[in-house]
Amino acid sequence: MFDIKKLKENPDINIYSKKQEIHSILKGFANQKKPVIIYPVPFNDEYTTNILKVKDDTITVDSLIPKSGNLKITESSYLKIAFKFSNNDHFFLSKLYSYEKDGDYLVFDIYKPIEILSLEKRKFFRIEPSISEPVIISFFYSNKYIETRLYDLSGEGFSFLLDFPLEKHTVLENVKIKFPLGLPEVTLRLEIRSNVRLDNLKYKTGAKAINIKPAQQDILFNYIFKRQREIVAVMRGTV
Repeated sequence: MFDIKKLKENPDINIYSKKQEIHSILKGFANQKKPVIIYPVPFNDEYTTNILKVKDDTITVDSLIPKSGNLKITESSYLKIAFKFSNNDHFFLSKLYSYEKDGDYLVFDIYKPIEILSLEKRKFFRIEPSISEPVIISFFYSNKYIETRLYDLSGEGFSFLLDFPLEKHTVLENVKIKFPLGLPEVTLRLEIRSNVRLDNLKYKTGAKAINIKPAQQDILFNYIFKRQREIVAVMRGTV
C-alpha cells in the first residue's frame, strides 16, 4: 500500500491540483479501460476495478474484484487509489459518495480528488555525497546568499536541506555546484520540484536542472561514477 507522505517527499513526484488537469488525466485513463487499484482504509486489502465515467465532482467505478471488496468499500473511512497512465504511476485519495445496485453487482460513485500524485520514472541513479567531502550548492534567493550541502544528486536532479520552504516551480538562476575530487564547478538553472518539511524542522528541497548542457552533465556523471567507486570500495573493505 502506498504512503502519501513518502510520495510527497519524493522529488520525482509531480502533484497535479488543477481541476482541468485532474479531469484530463482521469478521463484519459478511463478511455483506455485499464484496471485501477483501490485500497479501502482501514482495511489492508487491494481490489481491482475500472473507471466507468468521470463526472464534474465524482467518478463512477465498477464493482470491485474480488467482490468481497464491495462490502469493505461501503465501510471504509477513505480510499487510496492507484493507476498507471502514460507510463507513470498515479495515486490519489478519495471517499465513497454513493453506490447502487446494477443487477448482481454494485456500482460506486467516489469523490473526484483535489490532487493527483504522478511518479515520474527516474532517468538517472541518485547518490549521496560523502560527509567528509561534501558537494556544496549556493545561490541567491530574495537577495540573500544561500549555501548548503547537497543531500543527494543525479545526472539532472538535486536535493538539499533548507531552514525555509521554496515554492514549487520556483526557478533559481546561477546556482553554483562545487564538487570535491578536483572536479570543476558548474553553474545551472534549477526548478524547484518538491519541498517537504522534515521532523527536524528542515525542508528537504528537490530541484531539477533546466536545459543542462552536455559538458555540465559530464561533470555530474564524472562525480557520480567516482563516488560510486568510493562506496563500493568501502563496502568491500578495501579502503
